Amino acid sequence: MKSKKPSQVRVAVALFYIALALALAGPFIDTDLGMRPPGVVIVGCVVAALFTVFLIEFISIGRNWARITYLVLTILSLPVPFLYLKQNISTSYVGVASVVIQLVAHGVGLYLLFTSGKSWFSPSRR
Repeated sequence: MKSKKPSQVRVAVALFYIALALALAGPFIDTDLGMRPPGVVIVGCVVAALFTVFLIEFISIGRNWARITYLVLTILSLPVPFLYLKQNISTSYVGVASVVIQLVAHGVGLYLLFTSGKSWFSPSRR
């Protein structure tokens, strides 16, 4: 018997989708792509978005490996937004706000998944 998904997991999944939407809007917010051709940016965004949606959906159905993978990838990617913030704090207020919101969304979502929502990922639930 499947149990009802906890509200903490629903909120975390919604926060992850908000962060994903902001990340996908990033290239349009900060139009300085550097030396990268637009096609490379688009392909990179699509691949990253598909993988992220894959993980979020498996988190939503209660797969513990997806929750842990999301945590590890979030931790490994932390230097990137902080470097962006350091370089753009005084030039791109919208971009900086977007990155800060993404960081908060990831932090709160992961906190919910690993504290009050952790029962959703126990093997005995299935």
